[in-house]
Amino acid sequence: MHYSEYFHEVEKTIIDAIRNCHPFSWDENHISFTIVQELCSRYKSVSLEGLDRPFKILWDARKLRLPVETTNGDIGIIVRLTTWAGETIEGVGLIEAKKRDIGKNSFSATKVAQLKRILSNAPSARLMLYDYDNVSSCMDNWSVQFEDHYYRRHYGAIQPFTQCVCLPVETAIQRGQFNTDLHKFGVPLSYQLIGRYFRGFDLELSPAKVQVVKSNALRHGGPRTLLLVGVSTGAAEPELPEVNTNIYGRND
Repeated sequence: MHYSEYFHEVEKTIIDAIRNCHPFSWDENHISFTIVQELCSRYKSVSLEGLDRPFKILWDARKLRLPVETTNGDIGIIVRLTTWAGETIEGVGLIEAKKRDIGKNSFSATKVAQLKRILSNAPSARLMLYDYDNVSSCMDNWSVQFEDHYYRRHYGAIQPFTQCVCLPVETAIQRGQFNTDLHKFGVPLSYQLIGRYFRGFDLELSPAKVQVVKSNALRHGGPRTLLLVGVSTGAAEPELPEVNTNIYGRND
């Protein structure tokens, strides 16, 4: 699959998952679970074309066996990236998800104290906003970073909207008002995953921080859902990160 087409397909999968949750299952945990379930069922293993080097991706997911997260957000994306030169890095991206209030422009469940607690543990953490309306105000942020003539030829333009926006937690705290005005400071989840996390950007790379998410949830709290991703940009096959299976079970 061409990498531009892959962006399009992942974004469409995310949008469809969110739409299917509105209005009767409009709950952050249910939406997050649905998105991760759909992504992992459709894209277990993908090899992309159209880049200077190979880009192979392996997906899987786990669910926290304990009842709630405390300090590490709703979703953890653990990425094991192996480059064409043989180097391997492993890091975690942490995301706190909030849904838009029905009939309002607010995300009232967002609390500054919670965001500050997450930020103190993960300086690169993202706030993810689920919206039942189409969001276009963040799309320039994506298109500037993802300029591709193949995409424009096949789809007419960069996807004109999304329904899931990721922005830095620190930006949200600085703005101080949790409403749809935050959209302009983010990018679609599809880009945050494929263009940022899967390339090694915006991850917490400290081994101690990664270990907290992978196997120390009993002490610190852990994300409700883990998305495990192996990426290879060379001849080697991608490998999934390992996690503590006593704490994280299969996402089914």
